[in-house]
Amino acid sequence: MAAPLPGDSAPSVAALDGSAGLFEAIYTTRALRRFRPDPIPQDVLFQILDAAIRAPSGQNAQDWRFLIVTEAPVKLALQEWALEGWARYSLRYAEDPAQIDALPRSQRLSLRSVEHLSHHLSEAPAIVLVCGMHGRHSTPGGSSYPAVQNLLLAARALGIGGSIFNLPLGHADELKQMLDIPENNDIYCVLPLGYPTDTIGPVLRKPVQKVVYWEKFGQAWEFAAQQPAQGWEERWIE
Repeated sequence: MAAPLPGDSAPSVAALDGSAGLFEAIYTTRALRRFRPDPIPQDVLFQILDAAIRAPSGQNAQDWRFLIVTEAPVKLALQEWALEGWARYSLRYAEDPAQIDALPRSQRLSLRSVEHLSHHLSEAPAIVLVCGMHGRHSTPGGSSYPAVQNLLLAARALGIGGSIFNLPLGHADELKQMLDIPENNDIYCVLPLGYPTDTIGPVLRKPVQKVVYWEKFGQAWEFAAQQPAQGWEERWIE
């Protein structure tokens, strides 16, 4: 087991005998963007990334590469670029910022958490950059995002929060130069990780019967229509 970083106070993998099971993790993994300052032990990070690489990959290329960032200067640069991205996005609310608070609750909370992370990205204990070979696959990133989902589910199982947060990628070329990322690699996403201060799950989703059809587009799936609107989350969430 890898030694934890100096000052680690969070539980290691060995101490986490109450890890979330697969379906509990799936039903409760939501985007979390507010973190405690506690560093993530290296053995926990290793388990998360070891789970990520178990995902399928087009032609089994496994060309994904993951870069863990913990150093303050790089995180501060990412935060500065994220603030630029947030400033561009929030222009629609520039004349009346209170419009955000008038949005439906789920949208309002999501935007406010994105705003918070933009201002506090440098405080995330670890930021994972997900890279892949440029032009290797017909769908850019298509063979990396299954690994991203594995990563986020594994993180949830171990009590770590995170989300895809690509606002800093307006400066992708500068970031690649800063971190010696080869020109033949693209950065597909930025994943801030940390022990969350917000509540973990459950996630609210449109019912299966609203988004899944049977045989033809728009044709109802009768079995799904007979199930509760919240699906079977009660089987997996206490």
